[in-house]
Amino acid sequence: MSRSSPSRSDRKADDADISYEIATPFQGNDAAIHLFSQDNDSVEVLIAHIPEPHYYYNNGNRDSRDYLDQHAVARWILDDVGSELQKWEYQTSSYKTNNPYYHLRDVYFECDRSEVNEAVLSAKRFLTKLEEKVVKQKQNVEKNLSNSPLNDLPE
Repeated sequence: MSRSSPSRSDRKADDADISYEIATPFQGNDAAIHLFSQDNDSVEVLIAHIPEPHYYYNNGNRDSRDYLDQHAVARWILDDVGSELQKWEYQTSSYKTNNPYYHLRDVYFECDRSEVNEAVLSAKRFLTKLEEKVVKQKQNVEKNLSNSPLNDLPE
């Protein structure tokens, strides 16, 4: 049996100097922006629990044209919204489940202490744009969203 592995945010979030929860109603749980002050006058910005584009990982090692197209779209979505963070070189963090599938979880980067305000605003724009594109992609693939404010409204 394969062992699961935690994401960067699962390992580090409790040690953050500052954390902000960001509502992401279409994914069923909130995202977070964690800030970690570094010794070298820089700050690590960890954008945690981000919306995951559909088929971001080719977990089933499938080779059907539709699956591979959605996999390519998922990669493009992250690259596209990553332009919000273009000033900093961001990296991704994933976690592995027991089945053993990988899932995109976090984006993180370092910035100068003087850039923290700009970095946090960029992180929020990144989250908003990512959620919008992930919702559109999932609607095209699944037609019905499992997490939607529409599902929460009384009949």
